[in-house]
Amino acid sequence: MANKRIMVSIPGEPYALKRHRTRVVGKFASQYDPQENVNWKAYAAGCMLDAMGSDKPIDGPVRLAVYAKFSMPKSRWRKRNPRPMEWHTKRPDLDNIIKAVKDAAKGVLWLDDSQVCSLDAMKLTQQQGDRPGLTIIVEEVAAL
Repeated sequence: MANKRIMVSIPGEPYALKRHRTRVVGKFASQYDPQENVNWKAYAAGCMLDAMGSDKPIDGPVRLAVYAKFSMPKSRWRKRNPRPMEWHTKRPDLDNIIKAVKDAAKGVLWLDDSQVCSLDAMKLTQQQGDRPGLTIIVEEVAAL
C-alpha cells in the first residue's frame, strides 16, 4: 500500500501566527485568538479541504514540508537582470509560519499536531514578479 501524500498550495503572502490576547472582565481573565488568526486559519483550511477532496484526515505519523515563498519587494526589482529566488531573512519567523500551518491543518490534513514526526521548512523570497504563497506537502510515514 502506497503512503498517502497531499500537496496544498495557499496563495498570498505567508502568514505567521499572532500571539493569543488576554482580556480581563471584572475579576476574570480570558485568552482569545486574534481575529486575523481566525480568518487566516479558515482560509487555509478551505485550501486544504480542496486539496484533500473526499479523503479523511491522516491518523498515523506524518512528515510535513512547508515552503513559504514571499514576494520580492518592488524596491529590489531590477530592469535588466531580474533578481532570482533567494533566502528570506526578515520577519516573520519561520516557526510562527509553521504554527499557523499546523493549527489550520489540525482536523483537516491530520487529526492532531502531535502526529507530525518529521519537519522540513524553508522561507524564500520569490523571483522578481512571481506570486507569493505557501506550499505544504504532507506525507504519511510508514512504521519503522
